[in-house]
Amino acid sequence: MKKSHNLNSLVSPSKWPFYYGWMILLVGAIGVLATSPGQTIGVSAFTDHLLEALKLSRDQLSLSYMGGTMLSAMMLTKAGVFFDRFGAMSTAVLASIGLGIALLYLSQADHISGFFGGGAYLTMACLFLGFIFIRFFGQGVLTLASRTMVVKWFDARRGLAIGILSMVTAFGFSIAPKVFDHLISTYDWFGAWMRIGGFCLFVFPTLAFFFYKKGPEYYDLLPDGLTKDKDVEQKKSKFPIYKDYNLSEARRTFSLWIFAGLPALYGMVITGVTFHVVSIFGESNLSKDMAIDVFQPIAFVAVSCTLVASLVSDYIRLKYLAYIFSLAGIMAMYSLTALGDNIHYWMMIVSFGICSGVHPLIITLFLPRFFGKKYLGAITGQAMTIVVFASSLGPIIFSQSLSLTGDYDFAGYICAALFFFFLVAAIFTINPQLQYTPEEG
Repeated sequence: MKKSHNLNSLVSPSKWPFYYGWMILLVGAIGVLATSPGQTIGVSAFTDHLLEALKLSRDQLSLSYMGGTMLSAMMLTKAGVFFDRFGAMSTAVLASIGLGIALLYLSQADHISGFFGGGAYLTMACLFLGFIFIRFFGQGVLTLASRTMVVKWFDARRGLAIGILSMVTAFGFSIAPKVFDHLISTYDWFGAWMRIGGFCLFVFPTLAFFFYKKGPEYYDLLPDGLTKDKDVEQKKSKFPIYKDYNLSEARRTFSLWIFAGLPALYGMVITGVTFHVVSIFGESNLSKDMAIDVFQPIAFVAVSCTLVASLVSDYIRLKYLAYIFSLAGIMAMYSLTALGDNIHYWMMIVSFGICSGVHPLIITLFLPRFFGKKYLGAITGQAMTIVVFASSLGPIIFSQSLSLTGDYDFAGYICAALFFFFLVAAIFTINPQLQYTPEEG
């Protein structure tokens, strides 16, 4: 067994009263929730306030967000390599501090722009810089560190662990807009970002410093809380790893691009919808309160879907989840284009809930199952690059659909066609480990 470089920490996993992986699951969930200020669902609460305060158009704000997200995506593969080298604790602490500083900077964006003369383009540049870092540290690095840490502590129970993680974070993200909207109502948009930034800068890094850990092998522990090698053999995964792929080898597989591309497409859709949710509902003569509240019933459906999918995911091929994901995505886009009546409103909730429930399982489970855990940070960084880059396109695609056609339907048609493409592509995608036998691996 390897020895940890952090065994001098006050918290020792080997001395924990129960399997420390469950503690990892708890703090990992808190870590994913701490990314909410850098997620679109968190930024969306500020969108209309920024438009009013900074005197920008919806297209201008969307372009700043798109540019910042694109640039942040280009750095994520390197962040994954950093994770592989230095571990979850160092990565999470630095990411949270960076996110906190970026939020404090954004809280002063109007003053910074005004100091240099103001104007739309300068204001867009100030926001662009802030969006780079809240997307990089929030949606990107802190998510990567928290989820990948959990993956490393579980093997046979990985689907269950990720399912629990996804259910907790789904509920947390569903109430984030309400929490942020309350903070904005109380302290204004800049005061809300200052307080959230303070939490990310001081509170969460302390938690991560003490409780985030490398894999169980660094503490003379076995995955899943097993105590003997024969227990590991009895609990052996149905999908064994014969070869640990490095980043360049993973990039040459069809599987990486399809199984990262499908969650990336949904990331693009949910980013675009969430970023403009108030406007989308307004186009269908639905209220702002309905727009903000829609995330909670979606979360209930997502949690139910995650519960079922996580229980079976350790025993079935992931392509079956990809089929469900793609079909639900097509249904979500159809319901979005006909949102005005009650039937399509609930169809939207169910379909987006299914997608939101399957999405984290797909993006988290396929990486270690297809490519092993040795280079997991780097490969996860590449997958996150694809997901974050695609999500950057969502706001501008939906914004341009409204500007050019007068509604959001055209964006929905484009995304529905892309979901159909991934449905067909998933049929021809296989787990790269199936190319090997135990002897060859």
